[in-house]
Amino acid sequence: MTSVSIQNSVGNKAYNSPEDVKKIQTMLNSLANKIHLKPLLAIDGKIKDNLELSPTCQAIGLFQTSVLCFKKPDYRVDVNGKTHKQLNCMCTDKVSSLFLPSIEPALGLSQQDYLLASKALDCDIAAIKAVSEVESNGSGFLRSLRPKILFEAHQFSKYTQRVFDDSYPNLSSKAWNPSLYNGGESEYLRLQQAMELDRYAALMSTSFGRYQIMGFNHQAAGYDNIEAYVRDVFLSEANHLRAFTNFIKSNVTLLDAIQTHNWSQFALHYNGSGFAQNHYDEKLAAAYNKYCAE
Repeated sequence: MTSVSIQNSVGNKAYNSPEDVKKIQTMLNSLANKIHLKPLLAIDGKIKDNLELSPTCQAIGLFQTSVLCFKKPDYRVDVNGKTHKQLNCMCTDKVSSLFLPSIEPALGLSQQDYLLASKALDCDIAAIKAVSEVESNGSGFLRSLRPKILFEAHQFSKYTQRVFDDSYPNLSSKAWNPSLYNGGESEYLRLQQAMELDRYAALMSTSFGRYQIMGFNHQAAGYDNIEAYVRDVFLSEANHLRAFTNFIKSNVTLLDAIQTHNWSQFALHYNGSGFAQNHYDEKLAAAYNKYCAE
């Protein structure tokens, strides 16, 4: 299992880059019940200068005393140090147990896979490869061999009737807030915390795999229930492509857009009304032209 990496130390008298701090805050929150951490930490990437007033430093110390049995905690997490290694060990093991037994998925897509999908959608292979590149950089799995995911706090808020907005603002937000993303392996720690609150809502609020299809779109992707969809995305990228093909076929507007290479229309209905902010249409057009040239 690939560990959650940090670039520099976090905590007391440490470098404390915001991204590293967010990762450690998320990991500590995922072990809140184990270390009796209350309330949960705000995932804000901040460490206060005064140790006594820094909840994150205090939580690190709590972990060190309750799990590592430090008599004198140093309130910091050093890269690949004892605290960092133990956090990784406990968090990654806990996350993996929420899904499937340890398996090795079938990675990659063959030309035949693309050919079958292009025939089903009546579009060219370059168009499908363009979506694959923009949504997941051309790979549906992380180095840990778990599918790439992104947990959406605004969707979780909707599916839980906003009951966690105040108590878990890093997981449940009325409005879309990209600053809440941790990215990569750390998204699984966010998903784990949300699943412990409401498993169904958490899975519905997460996008999975090479084509980042949201859990709430599982029926359009060809699955009767969300658990079946999540199970299959853990098994192979061919399953990711089949889900994508079904999803596009279920939406006349998306099907027309991918067939005619109308990337602004595709991005609007695939990525949402904020697509222009991330230049999805421009990225799709550039990727499509690249694959056409190949």
